[in-house]
Amino acid sequence: MASNMRGLTVFIADIRNCRVRELEEKRINKEMANIRAKFKDGNLNGYQKKKYVCKLLYMYILGWDIDFGHMEAVNLISSNKYSEKQIGYLGVTLLMHENSDLTRLVINSIKKDLEELNEIYNCLALHAIANIGGREMAESLSFDVHRLLISP
Repeated sequence: MASNMRGLTVFIADIRNCRVRELEEKRINKEMANIRAKFKDGNLNGYQKKKYVCKLLYMYILGWDIDFGHMEAVNLISSNKYSEKQIGYLGVTLLMHENSDLTRLVINSIKKDLEELNEIYNCLALHAIANIGGREMAESLSFDVHRLLISP
């Protein structure tokens, strides 16, 4: 997947080539500003959203605070393309907590994927439930999860 996302590959290489923390911070801040501008513009296709969310996830894994891009990850969950949906779920499970303002949107998207006949979408949704958790999610989705568990 990352091999055809050239911008992501180049960004990761740039970060890995930074020998001192100051250079890494400068590169990260530059990329965050670029991503914020792209998200603010709003004219992004699914591939571009996926690429920018991947960059944010990489920064998050490196320990940087990511306080934006959550809505774009939620939007990717609604995609019909598996690769976009997968990155959306990954973004939501890493960046979101159970008390997030976006919880209701995520629950609705998960509910839709649990009702799909596509087992892969079901698995992505179940994985997100297990990783995000929380009372609201449990109360909203317990019936759908139970239905999946007892289905033939």
